[in-house]
Amino acid sequence: MNTFLPPLTQAQETLCLEKCKNGDAAAKDEFILRNMRLVAHVAKKYATNEDEAQELISVGTIGLIKGIDSFSKKHGTKITTYCARCIENEILMHLRKIASQKIEVSLDEPLNTDWDGNELLLSDVLGTEENEVYKGMEEEADRNSLFRA
Repeated sequence: MNTFLPPLTQAQETLCLEKCKNGDAAAKDEFILRNMRLVAHVAKKYATNEDEAQELISVGTIGLIKGIDSFSKKHGTKITTYCARCIENEILMHLRKIASQKIEVSLDEPLNTDWDGNELLLSDVLGTEENEVYKGMEEEADRNSLFRA
């Protein structure tokens, strides 16, 4: 089921943008709704799961709004190209912000998916042998247990 409205035609886009620049809130809302497919497309590149995708779509929508507000024909690109950059920048700023707040990382945290759709875990990337990633942690836990005993 397709939940996105179809994109605006070039003529509709031009008219809608002109109305937006003249302060027409309804035209701005229409432009936002018709470009949510673009927001979802950009957000999907950075999301590792469905919950994160929804969060990044929300953040990306802010980027879309900022792009609409700051667009000028002087930029020399189509508004959708310009907005795609704004969406991506907003998402990247958000990801940097939450990454700096994140203190611990799980070895079983999904990083991405492979070509077959399987989750790629941090532990898959770090170790070459099956137990090499956990070996040092287990040894440390054993040393601590012995020390406490």
